[in-house]
Amino acid sequence: MGAVACSASSGSQAPSGAAAPSPPTEAAPAARPPGDARDDGATAQAPLPPYEPPPREAWPAGYLGFDDACGDDDDVVTIAAIGDVLLHQELQKQAFADPKRYRALWADVEDLLGRTDITYANLEGPTAPGITRSRELVDDPGPTFDNKVYTGYARFNYHPSLGKDLAAAGVDIVSTANNHALDRGPIGIDRTLDALDEAGLAHTGTRRQKPGRETWHTVTEAKGMRIAWLSCTLHTNYEPDELGQVLSCFDDPARVPKLVRELSKREDIDAVIVTPHWGKEYSPVPRPKERKLAEAVFDAGAIAVIGSHPHVLQPWERVPLADGREGLAVYSLGNFASHQRDPPRRSSIVLYLGLRKNAAGKVTVAGARYVPIHVRMEGDKQAFFVEAIDRVGGHEDLRAPIVEMFGAPNLLPPDEELRLAPHCHRGFGEPTK
Repeated sequence: MGAVACSASSGSQAPSGAAAPSPPTEAAPAARPPGDARDDGATAQAPLPPYEPPPREAWPAGYLGFDDACGDDDDVVTIAAIGDVLLHQELQKQAFADPKRYRALWADVEDLLGRTDITYANLEGPTAPGITRSRELVDDPGPTFDNKVYTGYARFNYHPSLGKDLAAAGVDIVSTANNHALDRGPIGIDRTLDALDEAGLAHTGTRRQKPGRETWHTVTEAKGMRIAWLSCTLHTNYEPDELGQVLSCFDDPARVPKLVRELSKREDIDAVIVTPHWGKEYSPVPRPKERKLAEAVFDAGAIAVIGSHPHVLQPWERVPLADGREGLAVYSLGNFASHQRDPPRRSSIVLYLGLRKNAAGKVTVAGARYVPIHVRMEGDKQAFFVEAIDRVGGHEDLRAPIVEMFGAPNLLPPDEELRLAPHCHRGFGEPTK
């Protein structure tokens, strides 16, 4: 962590027109206390007293803080999470016309994704080469939008280079359980997972046509902490999942909590994060059924829930756990990159979450922050770029609702040091721009 350097002013200058100072006398200089090595004219500065974090009752309104957050920041595993990578045909065409391909869409925020130990995204759609909408196997056209193999709404399919471009941008893990998971059928899931494996991206929520041979979850490791990720979806656009390749959130309400409980009891897993694809599209609030599932997975041992599918932001909250710890629920991160153009659907955040082990060896939440982002529409809505709003300025119609929902005290300026628990540091409670 960076230290703040303070300098002292040496001496003072007589104002213009003032009388000249008297010449120095021959008197000996005054004695200094032992150990005082200041130069003549220097002004002493007392060291700051140890910082004591304020109690919860003194936290400002709207602050989402965690009681067990303060400690050595070097021990914290930092996680970034973004919403839906939902690439309509306009964004795919734009990507193939640029030498940077898909990375051209989010080049301005790649540094925000790559600054953490782990970065998560929701991959909304297959990356399955050589399969048409009608599930016909054909020669693959390569990296181009042909509107046959590689398509947009309503049956998405992206060129498999998307996985490599996400990994190059800093993404480590994606969820594949969503309503578009079967847009290219069972073989589309197989080929998507093959492409993600080739790109080095961990994935959760779908499995190949080999029941019993693959798990629904995946595990990431950072700083010695092993985190299990588990994704599920509310449906597959009513496409039958005849081979059981997509984990459902709600078909059996006990299934996902049971999986979480099994993972949380394993000695080789330190924490469980659930990433459900749920909720009512375009609604800014979670429904009772989402809250009920969140409560069940927290009771089963999850430390965080990070949702997607509504294509708009939904709130976050601190969740007291049965063992005295606290969890974090974020009900929807909205769209990260898409062609949906009305303000709520092109406004989102980069979520930052910190985890650390406490003295008992249990993983606790070590803070949460966010950076407001949006999709900028350029050239009469012909090009789309993800940006950090506070880097480009303006866009208050997009920024204000984000800050109102997630609170000014947790706002992180995009180029500021990544401190995830503001109340653990000096300056907490000062006005945020």
